[in-house]
Amino acid sequence: MLDKHLLQRRYQRHIALIGLSGTGKTSAGRLLAQQLGRPFVDTDVLVEQAAGRSIAEIFSSDGEEAFRDLEAAALTRAIAGEPAVIATGGGIVLREDNRRLLRDSCWTVWLKAALEYLARRVESDTSERPLLRGGAAARLAALLAEREPLYAAIADWSIATDQLSPEEVSTAVARCWREQQAPESLWVTAGNGCYPVIVAAGALDLLSSMLDSLGISGRCWLISDDQLGPLYTEQVVAALPGRRVSSFAVPSGEQSKSLEQVSVLYDWLLAGGVERGDVVLALGGGVVGDLAGFVASTILRGIALVQLPTTTLAMIDSSIGGKTGVNHPRGKNLIGTFYPPRLVLADTRTLRTLPPREYVAGLAEGIKHGIIADAGLFADLEDSIQALLRLEEPLTSNLLRRAAAVKVDIVSADERESHRRMVLNYGHTLGHALEVAAGYGTLLHGEAISIGMELAGRIALRLGLFSQAELERQRALLRSAGLPTRLPAGLTADVLLAPVGLDKKRQGGSVRWVLPERIGSAVVVDHVPLDLVREIVAEAIEESR
Repeated sequence: MLDKHLLQRRYQRHIALIGLSGTGKTSAGRLLAQQLGRPFVDTDVLVEQAAGRSIAEIFSSDGEEAFRDLEAAALTRAIAGEPAVIATGGGIVLREDNRRLLRDSCWTVWLKAALEYLARRVESDTSERPLLRGGAAARLAALLAEREPLYAAIADWSIATDQLSPEEVSTAVARCWREQQAPESLWVTAGNGCYPVIVAAGALDLLSSMLDSLGISGRCWLISDDQLGPLYTEQVVAALPGRRVSSFAVPSGEQSKSLEQVSVLYDWLLAGGVERGDVVLALGGGVVGDLAGFVASTILRGIALVQLPTTTLAMIDSSIGGKTGVNHPRGKNLIGTFYPPRLVLADTRTLRTLPPREYVAGLAEGIKHGIIADAGLFADLEDSIQALLRLEEPLTSNLLRRAAAVKVDIVSADERESHRRMVLNYGHTLGHALEVAAGYGTLLHGEAISIGMELAGRIALRLGLFSQAELERQRALLRSAGLPTRLPAGLTADVLLAPVGLDKKRQGGSVRWVLPERIGSAVVVDHVPLDLVREIVAEAIEESR
């Protein structure tokens, strides 16, 4: 079960950088704040702003104790604000009250460096560092002897910076910070920052504190659909005490993923006075997530987006990775953007109000993740599929979190689908074609992907990539989950294959296929003979009669 109080405490903590002058607290801190989407605070800057003088002038006219009083007040002020990255002065640890504040309210990182390196860095800048006058190397050695045990006493982590660039320091600190979070958290590292993914029973209760931790204080624009909105809008609003929340429910179903519905949402947002500091909350399944994400990415050239997935499919797949989009009469998701959310908060309690067919359909993506990247997950799904269908906890949250972790790892390595992320399209080439050929809404997305995986597995078998035994394991698990592996009756090969030429996986005039090598591994294949595809499809059509 989710320990919401633990998560709240961890996400609401500041990140404080401590260490001697010259270790790079300010430069690395600014980059870290950008990477984590937090404000950056420098206590020395707060001191100078409060005093209206430079630190050197304060030391000269008032002495060190007066500076320490101002510094303590600056730290108190910084910690009273929203969770931030705080670069501190080298001597901030000298006072016990400061050390207590850092221990209680911050995850504290000690930046270290060799004294010779520090001396070279600061020797030309001693005019702005009063305590280093009279020989930087000797003064640094004395300061380190005094402060080292104090740094060590409060530091949660430390890193040597003398051989690293500020970018490398900030990246290392961000990585360690993510690892300190509760195990319910996954982290997507995207090109323009990173964001947490939480999959747990009770996750919606964290919404307000998570927005606080991300520095999102503007108005909340909640987009759901007319089936889910009545069930959860009140709960979401209750989880956001003191915040302005406006809600809009679009018609449920794939037809809402249209430019016409986008225009309706633009009108609603603009008429309501949307501002750049606001946030769109996408509450629902893949349709709402894709639609609301596209709107958030384009209104006012982009405002914050938080995904609140309520379906299996959205929790483990569509809400993660930043792909947004709407459909076009000639194909699915042909118009869209890459726009990472600031947060994905998946409360598995919402699955209990999901129609059983939709819940099962979403499991197709979890099975897919096991096939393409995690043989252990696939085996555990084989062992636990009936308990998963009963939504037993904590098994459900654990397995769905593991399925989501596959997507997180892949999109972190390949944000823009240049290569590695292509494997997530396993089953989608013919699955998307099937959705178009059968008519959107006839088959649920996961059901179409399940059949697409069956067909892709047969292609891989004929190409010598996949074994018969593994194809049968895949088929058995899909069927045990209650997913279809046969084509619906009445299709022809020409009708089914016609949409394939428009699929987004088409490159250089050819279709790129994702095919399994074995359970737990898949590859992208550029040239699959069309005759082979037609033969496999024809066999499947014959079986469906």
